[in-house]
Amino acid sequence: MTVTIALPDHIQSWIDQQIEAGHFATEEQVIVTALERMADDRRIPPELLDEILAEAIAEADRGDTVPFTEDLMKRLSREAEENMRRGHQVPDDVKY
Repeated sequence: MTVTIALPDHIQSWIDQQIEAGHFATEEQVIVTALERMADDRRIPPELLDEILAEAIAEADRGDTVPFTEDLMKRLSREAEENMRRGHQVPDDVKY
């Protein structure tokens, strides 16, 4: 697949520097590697995932849960809209 994008000058310069330094042979290699690393950074390591799941199960066993209802969704939507209005940034772990 071919994708054509316009890069800011500073990004293009950085890509050119990576190639000139011999780190990569092509622009494609630089961009693919950067995107793969970004995806890897967002993955939860299996051992951490096990820990997170175990804690969630323990919370549910203790009854420390919040029912997923239409009212909850409305409240969360209102809070999200208010945070957006105030200019609050959404943490990456919430976005994805």
